[in-house]
Amino acid sequence: MRQIGSLPDEKSARRFEDYLLTQGIRSTVEEGREGWSIWIEDDDHLDRGRAELEQYRQNPQDARYDGASAAQAIRADQQRRALRRRENYVDYRTSWSRSVRSPTPLTIILVAVSCLLSVLLWLDLAAGLFQYLWFSTAREGGLAGLVELRHGQVWRLITPIFLHANAMHLLFNMLWLIDLGGTIERRKKAWFLGLLVLASAVFPNLAQYFWAGPAFLGMSGVVYGLFGYVWMKDRYAPHEGLALNPHTSFYMLAWLVVCMTGWLGPIANTAHIGGLVVGVLFGGTRHWWRRLIRR
Repeated sequence: MRQIGSLPDEKSARRFEDYLLTQGIRSTVEEGREGWSIWIEDDDHLDRGRAELEQYRQNPQDARYDGASAAQAIRADQQRRALRRRENYVDYRTSWSRSVRSPTPLTIILVAVSCLLSVLLWLDLAAGLFQYLWFSTAREGGLAGLVELRHGQVWRLITPIFLHANAMHLLFNMLWLIDLGGTIERRKKAWFLGLLVLASAVFPNLAQYFWAGPAFLGMSGVVYGLFGYVWMKDRYAPHEGLALNPHTSFYMLAWLVVCMTGWLGPIANTAHIGGLVVGVLFGGTRHWWRRLIRR
């Protein structure tokens, strides 16, 4: 901010300040030793501001300087915009520190159950239990393999997410679950995370079963559901405080593509894609619907 000159009285200085604002030049006036000083906020407008001040001094009563009402409207609009920015502003430094201290009981329960059941599976313990946790005990897919579900064992739609093939599989999924699931639980509460986890388990598991049969397990579909939700919220509603590092989006999508190549062996790619679709729909549908209505 730099001074471009002064005017003898406050009324004249305010009149000139209003005129500059209508010309897109933001300025400030304040009382000084030699009258009322004019300060230009943007250095790019200094030369124009000086020229306008010189013209104003020559004929301050010119009708073109009668812009008080227009200037008031501009200021009111600027105040509204500033208020919206403050309402939508999220200080990630303070919000992160608060989030770290916030409890995430559902996320902790999901991690604990996954670790417990996976370890029991690896150690070949509680074999009688696991026959009730697979999606289906049938060797092949299709409607014929859903006999357990038709007999009321609906938990099979969900329980495969708690089982993992090995330690790396478990570690990868639990780290993302803690990160993404914990963030969602802090921002949207446990009930919403539970709803999103259920949707990201049931529909992708069904899709995986009908595509490749019952030989699948793991939390990866749910993780991609959580990722898809945060991804859309970060894109369309950043004021809600659900943000992703740009590298995270790249790694998650790149890993999805790598898994689909088959280089890593048999992987439940349909569940990954299904989870991602569910999360994207959860996070983006509201925005798309509003945009459709506006059109």
